[in-house]
Amino acid sequence: MAAFQTHVTVGLVVGYIAGLFAVVTQWIVAPFMPLCMFAAAFIGAFLPDLDSNYSKPFNIVFSHAAIIGGSAVFFYFTLQKTIPWFYWGIIPPVSALVIRYGIGKIFQKFTTHRGIFHSIPGIFIATLATPPVLSFIPLASKDVAAISMSVGIGFLSHLVLDEICSIFDFKGFKTKIKVKRSFGTAMTFTCPSAAVTLAAYFLLAVLIFYNRQLLIEVFPGLNVHF
Repeated sequence: MAAFQTHVTVGLVVGYIAGLFAVVTQWIVAPFMPLCMFAAAFIGAFLPDLDSNYSKPFNIVFSHAAIIGGSAVFFYFTLQKTIPWFYWGIIPPVSALVIRYGIGKIFQKFTTHRGIFHSIPGIFIATLATPPVLSFIPLASKDVAAISMSVGIGFLSHLVLDEICSIFDFKGFKTKIKVKRSFGTAMTFTCPSAAVTLAAYFLLAVLIFYNRQLLIEVFPGLNVHF
């Protein structure tokens, strides 16, 4: 298993390459999109370890989600003139704590490391879950697709790197072949729980249906299948 720093470094590299490719092929519309793709690949590169309790990815995602969620609730209440001040003074921080330590704990309880998050369907779920997150930002369809695919590319780089590290033992400038017990566990299509696997594929089907219009716009050839 590669270290966190290695994963994010590789994620940044593949994000840079993806952004460069998008510029050369004139795929993207907005001029700032290569930077967004760079950041998206960085995020995607640490998402597979989100289910590792107390890991850096877990702390990063849920800490930022708590800050964003609490801030969103605060600004919502400040815009509602009829709501008493103590509502927007108390509920936002409580919301942030619920996200970080409530939802976060529930997530830890029902996930296991190298479970469904660390799999091939996980790549597609992360990729197709990105457009709904970006839906409140006015972006061209191709730009949304570029960011989403960058998340997927970063995610894939994590899985590939873990598989490489399960075969090769890197120590300084010396490299030797040493197949570990983790070999083959990074890039799977299922997880130990049949219920979780079915739920993941159901979620993937829902996301494909939700994004069907975007997929048709970006890849017109898919129109015959939808």
